[in-house]
Amino acid sequence: MPDPIETAATMDRASAAQSGDAQVGHAPVGGRGVDRILAAIVTFVPPLGAIAAVVLWLQGYAPGWTELGLMLAMHAVALIGVEVGFHRLFAHRSFEPHRAIKIALAMMGSTAFQGPVIWWASIHRKHHQFSDQPGDPHSMYLSGPGWMARVRGAVHSHIGWIWSAQSVGRGGFAKYAKDLYRDPDVLAIHMNYLRYLLLGMAIPALIAGLVHMSWTGALLGFLWGGLARVFVMNHLTYWCINSVTHALGRRPYKTRDRSTNFALLCIPTLGQSWHNNHHADPSSALMNHRWWQLDLGGLLIRGFARAGLIDNMRRPNRERLRHLESQTGAESLAGGQEQAGIKDFSGTADHAERSDDLGTLFVPDEQDAAPSREPSNKRTQAQ
Repeated sequence: MPDPIETAATMDRASAAQSGDAQVGHAPVGGRGVDRILAAIVTFVPPLGAIAAVVLWLQGYAPGWTELGLMLAMHAVALIGVEVGFHRLFAHRSFEPHRAIKIALAMMGSTAFQGPVIWWASIHRKHHQFSDQPGDPHSMYLSGPGWMARVRGAVHSHIGWIWSAQSVGRGGFAKYAKDLYRDPDVLAIHMNYLRYLLLGMAIPALIAGLVHMSWTGALLGFLWGGLARVFVMNHLTYWCINSVTHALGRRPYKTRDRSTNFALLCIPTLGQSWHNNHHADPSSALMNHRWWQLDLGGLLIRGFARAGLIDNMRRPNRERLRHLESQTGAESLAGGQEQAGIKDFSGTADHAERSDDLGTLFVPDEQDAAPSREPSNKRTQAQ
């Protein structure tokens, strides 16, 4: 039986060749209709859903405890999945989970409307590799001089980058996540991303519909627990990590980028807004470096560890952090590759951009990331 990933990749390349888009390289997303459609859906559908929910509220269909409860519950599920799962586990391998925890986090993150797990992790690893330097998928500092360029850069870093073919991975993203493609559990969830995304919309609609026993209830559940929830999480809070926490806040560590700590976002991002802390030590599972820095994601990971659900939780490297605190700005620009912590995951020391088209968000290049039938680690083999 032919490998489904290789078959899909071959079909995708054939489709690209037929459309004249086989060598997009650094071309805009408009070169491929599906990418433009996906970018438009991610950008506009959640805000429109939130607006529709508010309009219905003004028309007398106010959200009740059911809708608000579903919104908060689905928000928590998606946020934990993205921050603890997609980010700290899959992008940075900051702890080793039991298989059930790994699968649950990947499924939960897939309801967040932020893309499939392997693509998300690979883009984030690339961000750390080139943070605020040429090659960073979503830096605000690569648009040129002047205040207008800074405005364009802010828009690009917050959401505009998903409209850029180079930013979303056309220049090569599979090489940053070979380890994840070799994990059959993660690969299966990655390939079925749309199912989990739709499930995250259908669950609140179904529950609210059954509670109210009406189609109106189902609609309100879909709007508040689905689209409005996505808008609040992504557009208003979590995506501020790419924009706000690379512009506003304190920089206790002299990292090579412009990451900052921004305390006001620590709760809605589960601690990710201690972003300068994170860039100073990306492999740590914990974002708080001071007792007063609230890191809800780190508290959850500590809870997993105490319950015996994860092993090898990585903690901040104090020696490294003291070194970064003492560096000058010029010194901090050196050693970017070692700081990024990407080398162990990519399988190669050469991070130069490739010109070949890797196709959609779901399908890796055949040579880069052929899926392995073996479990990804000894823990999985034991289970």
